[in-house]
This record gives sequence, structure tokens and C-alpha cells, in this order.
Amino acid sequence: MDLGFDTMKPIDEDVTPSPEDTPEDVEAVEFEIEEEVRTKRRRSRRKRTKTQEYGSLVSMIAWMAFLLIWLFFFASGYGIFENIAVALIALFIVVALNAVAWIPIHEGGWRARTSAVSGIVWIIFLIVWIVFFAGDYGIYENIGIGLATLLIIGALNVLLWVPTAGEGRGSQISALGGIGWLTFLVLWLPFANDFALVYSINVYQNVAIVLASFLIMLGIVIAPWSPGISIGIDHEPGLRPRLKGTMTGFILWLVFIVIWMWSFAGNPIYSANQNVAVVLLSFAIFCAVILGLWLPWARRRGEGPENWWAIGLAFLRVLALTAWFWFLADSYDAYQNFAVFLLSLVIMAAISGGAQWKRYRDFESLDWDD
Repeated sequence: MDLGFDTMKPIDEDVTPSPEDTPEDVEAVEFEIEEEVRTKRRRSRRKRTKTQEYGSLVSMIAWMAFLLIWLFFFASGYGIFENIAVALIALFIVVALNAVAWIPIHEGGWRARTSAVSGIVWIIFLIVWIVFFAGDYGIYENIGIGLATLLIIGALNVLLWVPTAGEGRGSQISALGGIGWLTFLVLWLPFANDFALVYSINVYQNVAIVLASFLIMLGIVIAPWSPGISIGIDHEPGLRPRLKGTMTGFILWLVFIVIWMWSFAGNPIYSANQNVAVVLLSFAIFCAVILGLWLPWARRRGEGPENWWAIGLAFLRVLALTAWFWFLADSYDAYQNFAVFLLSLVIMAAISGGAQWKRYRDFESLDWDD
């Protein structure tokens, strides 16, 4: 009995008809839908632009109205600079509002808005500070305040724009560490004398504080990258301990300078020139240790400085300057001691240049025909 099952075909609902089977009216409908979407987008953009234009116009009218009211009812109670400051602050507020309105929000636009507003806020703060508070401070203190607030705005923008994924977090930490140290520096240097009223410190201890803050900053900046640096130098035998030794030696040298400046440099038995001599001598010792650390490694690789005598000459110059500043410099003024320093530099450059010229002449005198 034939029930006709062999004539039945399965129906696959997922089968997409071929382009040849697509009716022309379907293509026309799709085109009309896309055209309608584009038209709506254009209308939306035009509408948004009109709103922004009207908003900008209204904000400027509002600023002019505020200015007229201020001048008529309140300005007589303030000085000319205070009135100028009020007018500028109101104008910058209007500019900030327009920046928020006009900068698009998509594709990171909120970052651009925040950056623009933060810059305008800094300008407003600067105007307020200069007009109302700057008179209570000296010029260097006011410069420090201006630079410190600008660096804070920079730190905010670092957080906004530096990505946090991958190495971005390390970049953020390093950038914030450097900006934080610069902020401390521009505030500490002009206000150090005010701090001295609370805790008495001398000029050498000021130097120690600056160097100690530099060490802290250095640790913050390097810390995020130390694992990657360690991985990169593992394939070079003997390189890791020498790099660690060099960094440790540099840190120990700075720590020595900090301790000397804080605890010993201010002692009346040492003059300013003798403190310079101590720094020079400690630097020469540090360089000698580093040279001894790297010389065997360079020789094994067939590398190294070509002119060892030039390095020796530099050491002799540092040692000669150390002896001058420790034993003789106190008999001369600062300008004469600076002249001696320059003279030692000229002598070393002349000897090095003369030696290089002699080598060049000897090289030219070779019989190249053979």
C-alpha cells in the first residue's frame, strides 16, 4: 500500500533563499528602511545641533545679564581687579557649560569633556587665587601654588586618559608618582621657610628632604616595571646581579648624601666647600665601584671603553676638585671657585682632544698603499 511518504520533503526553516529568489520588492523595502533610519539620524543631529546653538546663545545672554546686574548693583563695593575677576569667572563658567554641551559623549567624549572642564576650573581657581589670596604670599609661593594645582589637573587627566588594562596600570602609577613628586617639589621649595617655623631646619636639611623625596618617587616609578625588567635580562648571564648592584649602589649613594646633609653638613666644623668635597668624593667612590662591577663582564664579552686613560683622567679631575674644595676653596669666593671648576673642565677637554687628534694623525700617517 503506497501511502505517499516518498513524495514528502522535509521543511528546513533555517534555509535562506538564494539572492536570485529574493523578490525585488523585499530589496526595495530594505532600502526604504535604511533610508528612513538615515533620515531620522540626520533629523536627530539637526535637532541636537539646534538645541546646542540655542543653549550657547542663551548662556551668553545670561552672562551679559549677570554682568549688567553685577555692574549696576554690586561692582561699586569692590576694586577693579575683583570686578574683572568676577566677570572672567562667570565667562569661564559659561565656556565650561558650552564645552559640556558641544563635545560629543560617544567614543571617549566624556573624557574630553572632563579634561576641558578641569582646565577651565584651574583657570577659575587661578583667577580667584591671584585676585583674592596672592597678596598674602610671596612671588615664589604664588608660582608654587599655580604649578602645584596645574600638576594636580595633570594627574586627573592621567587617570582619565591612560588605560588601566595591560601595562596601563603601571603607566598610571609611574606618571602619578612623577607628578606627585613634582607637586611636592614646587610646594616645598617656596614654603620650606614656613615649615622651618614649626620645625627648625637648615639649607642642608632641605637638600636632604628633596633627595629623600626623589628616592621615594624613584621607588614608586620603577616598582610597576621591575617584573618585566627582570624577565628581559634573565637570558644574559651575570647581567641581573650587576644591574641590581648598580641600582643598589646608586640608592646607597643617595642615602649617604641624605644622611650627610641631614646630620653632618650643618655642623660648623664643615664649611660649604668641604660639603661639596664630600659629595664629589662619594661620587668618585660610587663610580669606581660600578666600574669594577662591570669591567669583568665587559671583558668577557670583548667589550668595554676604548680609552681607559680618559676614564682615569676623569677620576683624577674629580679627586683634584675634591682636594681643592676641602683644603683650598675657603680662601676664595664662589666666583673664583667656579672659575677653578671650569678651568679643570677645560684642561681635561684639552688633554682628551689632544689625545684624540694625535690618534687621528697617527691613523692618517699609516701607509695605506701596502
